[in-house]
Amino acid sequence: MSTHPQPATAPLYDVIGLGFGPANVAIAGAIIEKWGPAGNTSGHATLQQVLFIEKQPEFRWHPGMLLPNSRMQISFLKDLATLRSPQSPITFLAYLHSQGRLVSFINRGSFTPTRKEYSDYLSWAADFVQKRGVQVHYGEEVIGVARRDDGTVEIRSRRVETGEEFSRRTKNIILSPGGTPKLPSALSVIAPHPRIIHSAYYLSAVDKFFASIPQSSEPLRIAVIGAGQSSTEVLLDLYNRLNARSVSADRKHVLEMIFRKGSLKPSDDTPFSNEIFDPESTDMMFSLPSKRDRQAVLREYNPTNYSVVNMRTIDSLYEVMYHQKLLDDIKTRTGRVEDSDRTRITLRPYTSIFAAETVSADAAGSASAESVQLTLHGIHTRAVSQSSYDAVFCGTGYDRDSWVRLIASSNLADHLGVKSTNIELVPDSEPADQGPLSLFADVEDTGVISPVSSRSTDGFSTPPTPATPHSQHSKLTLETQVSKVRISRSYRLLSPRGDKSDADVPEEPRIYLQGCTQSTHGLSESLLSIVGVRAGVVVDDLCGA
Repeated sequence: MSTHPQPATAPLYDVIGLGFGPANVAIAGAIIEKWGPAGNTSGHATLQQVLFIEKQPEFRWHPGMLLPNSRMQISFLKDLATLRSPQSPITFLAYLHSQGRLVSFINRGSFTPTRKEYSDYLSWAADFVQKRGVQVHYGEEVIGVARRDDGTVEIRSRRVETGEEFSRRTKNIILSPGGTPKLPSALSVIAPHPRIIHSAYYLSAVDKFFASIPQSSEPLRIAVIGAGQSSTEVLLDLYNRLNARSVSADRKHVLEMIFRKGSLKPSDDTPFSNEIFDPESTDMMFSLPSKRDRQAVLREYNPTNYSVVNMRTIDSLYEVMYHQKLLDDIKTRTGRVEDSDRTRITLRPYTSIFAAETVSADAAGSASAESVQLTLHGIHTRAVSQSSYDAVFCGTGYDRDSWVRLIASSNLADHLGVKSTNIELVPDSEPADQGPLSLFADVEDTGVISPVSSRSTDGFSTPPTPATPHSQHSKLTLETQVSKVRISRSYRLLSPRGDKSDADVPEEPRIYLQGCTQSTHGLSESLLSIVGVRAGVVVDDLCGA
């Protein structure tokens, strides 16, 4: 496939953003605020040419989980701009006003919009910044980056539909990679498979799944993996769908929720705990003297967001399961069966998935052409069992390491001191020869922090970014070697200590990272809570403020 290099008259971009989810929409909003009133782009010459490259054909935010009446978990005031600049033209209130729903929203009496409305707000903001002059190329995936001899960065991208490739130059880049859906290791071995569905694709995939099942009275068996908000919402939606599907007398559809914990845990959204998502908490987190201290804080506040469910959803599920017991008791006493009682939910706590394989319908006794057989392991009992399912839905989070592969496979790796794809971010203020002592030296180390690392999360994120193939620049061989990469408070990746100071090398490109810095900047990094404030910090740093 031929590549279209930039012609001699092509612009040298001041900044190119990789991805155009909420994080980079917020960046675009902060940039147009620097420009000033509409039609004026002369305020900051350093940000004249701005481009974002997005793989999706249009702006999308979690299209697979826009379930009916599903609510946001944060206040509408934690939007793309309000905490940074309440007078910004891309606040949620500005959106409501532009749509003529401001008064109605106030009458609604809630600080949390539906997920559908918030998705529409984000799409409106993406359109708004484009109308103000921000360039966005949808339908292109970034396939490589490389530092040029003149200090600029070459961005190579490919049009998804045609395979046509493009090359552009920029002075600076902003990496906002979003998350790549993550499956349990046992299931990833046989994925992709039409019967194994991540919650990121739920709405489109679930319709295709039910359409592929022959209309019959045979009961279906479905598993939901995970114990977080997404898994629980998927479980309840599947329950409603299965109850609307016919089944033979005295038989019921089976819906099992499989998870490693002992029970569904409520999210801690109390006021004091929520302060961990305040912008000031980012300063606190970043200034802690050691990795151990930061891990202690992450571990303490893990229940605010990871593998937890809000109380409203927990109450809804418990009510459904209590109603199951009521109907069973009525049937036992009277023999009467309600026609709508077609599905049974079973929770399987303290259970892990040891192995998975596909089996034929005859072998599994399944209603579908092919089933997924799971080998399950009781965490405490050590009991091993096998169960077959017509489909397995996974609410098992996201990996956030596509940026690692992108940088590691380019000659930017040399500039940043990257020697392998095993990268650990380190605050630039942390001493290079740091000893073992920390502020939390007396706190018992109870385990690793994998759910809140920079690479893995299970919260909502921007649309997934594809894996980046290795380029000709890659010189990495030691995948087990940890590469410590310095990062500034303003989210800028820095060269290693001992090199010439980044500030002393003005021709060096600036590389910023968003949404993947929990290990240095705190829990809110992959969430929406501080996107507006963070965008301001990044843009101010770009402008030299």
